[in-house]
Amino acid sequence: MKFPLSAARLWALRVTLVTAASCAAPVIGHTQASDADKTENSAMSGELLYEILLGEMNLRQGEPAAGFSLLLDAAKKSNNVALYDRAVEIALQARSGDGALMAARAWSQAWPQDRKANHQVLQILLALNHVTESLEPLKKELAFASEAERDTAINLIPRHYARVSDKKRATVVVQQALEPYLNRNNATSAIAWTSLGRMRLASDDLAGALEAAIKGQVADNKSQGPVLLAMELMGKKMPEAEPLVQQGLRKQDGTEMAMSYVRVLIELERYKEAAEQLQTITRKDPKLADAWLVLGSLQFEQGQDKEAETSLARYVSLATQTPNDSSTRGLNQAQTRRAALLARQGKMGQARELIHQIPVSNADEQRSRVMAEVQLLREHRQWQAAFDLLAANSGDDLDLVYEQAMLAEKLHQLDEMEKLLRQVITQNPSYYNAYNALGFSLADRNMRLPEAKQLIVKALTFAPNDPFITDSLGWVEFRMGHLVAALSYLQKAYKERADAEIAAHLGEVLWSMKRQDEALKVWREGLNTAPNNETLQETLQRLKPPL
Repeated sequence: MKFPLSAARLWALRVTLVTAASCAAPVIGHTQASDADKTENSAMSGELLYEILLGEMNLRQGEPAAGFSLLLDAAKKSNNVALYDRAVEIALQARSGDGALMAARAWSQAWPQDRKANHQVLQILLALNHVTESLEPLKKELAFASEAERDTAINLIPRHYARVSDKKRATVVVQQALEPYLNRNNATSAIAWTSLGRMRLASDDLAGALEAAIKGQVADNKSQGPVLLAMELMGKKMPEAEPLVQQGLRKQDGTEMAMSYVRVLIELERYKEAAEQLQTITRKDPKLADAWLVLGSLQFEQGQDKEAETSLARYVSLATQTPNDSSTRGLNQAQTRRAALLARQGKMGQARELIHQIPVSNADEQRSRVMAEVQLLREHRQWQAAFDLLAANSGDDLDLVYEQAMLAEKLHQLDEMEKLLRQVITQNPSYYNAYNALGFSLADRNMRLPEAKQLIVKALTFAPNDPFITDSLGWVEFRMGHLVAALSYLQKAYKERADAEIAAHLGEVLWSMKRQDEALKVWREGLNTAPNNETLQETLQRLKPPL
């Protein structure tokens, strides 16, 4: 029986037939078949073309299961690579992992030397968390790679397995797949040990990761991989890894690895050693602009103003010679630091003028420049000037309006602060920081406490794990006389974030509950973290504990 086709259907038919015919052509990038296979593959019967057409039409009509079934059947009958690929694509688009795996496996079985087919099997198995079954496809993935590609393929393994849930099982599978490459003293062996080490690190096997880094460095003492792995272990508070890093750095000709070491030292808050390392780098490569920027920033933070100005000026000189997106960001940072140095010397006018000289080419850069100037004024407690600057520039930018509200509080313009925060909430009802700020401000002044609590609870519905909002809830409970609830919330907040302001609040609640020793302990911790924190200092001056 014949069915009449509309003009649109006839057009779709022609398009689909062209698509089907193109599927029969040899596919670039796949393992080439024999001439006989090509001839057999290109012979599309009318029945097969009809099956392909029907499959595609089912897809267009919202029937992916039927379309997938027809196209996979056509792929098996024709042994056509492009049809297998299409079947996998359809299943993935329909979020049918099992269907995609079935099609990919059929493809790989029909074309066992097809690298893409095997790669699809591997990726789908990992997406489905079938870790154990991934061993053979992973072995094939490495075997398919040419000598020039193998190191890259090995390097990518930890990324392939990053989302699987059973990291320990994944590590075992990867070690088995890498076995042929681990026992060679060459660059590939070093890379293999590095990838295995990253797998062990992901499964929290720090000792095993360190062992892998050591063996990788033994295999090739010039390889960067084991050194970078050892740096990651340093970041995990594993001091045994540092000699490995230092040994590896001595084998490196350039400064890239040394800069990575500097970043680790900064993360570990070993600022003096980081600065010493940077001085060594700048002596070795005086034209490395980034090293001067980081060195100047460290010197700035340590109060070495003269040295910081020299380093930052050197960065500006180098960065302006080769401008790019990175140097533009760096120049902004350097000029902001230099402005802060001038402000420290009481030259606020010159400092602000230096910030005004930062070039801007779009609204985002203009906003960043405004915020840099606001921050400078805030650091020097020039609240009114900062407020006025934001009032002139905030417009409809709710983040800037919020910052303006915070400055209104500093100026004790509480009505203005509330007006601005309510403006933010009206324009963006999910702006939870505004709810929290208003609620905390009311609680801190011991005003409208039920309303304050309601606002803070509202903020928590948007950000339930924010320790600062939890701190606000604890503080309002304290103001309402609910000491047990206040303590519970504040302990939770402090556990999540050992911030000095939270320490001030927690300590005061403990103090009021006659748990003085615990209060003193928390306050001392807060002082160690931020000795100049305003809230903590005000609390200690008011309660006068024997610290």
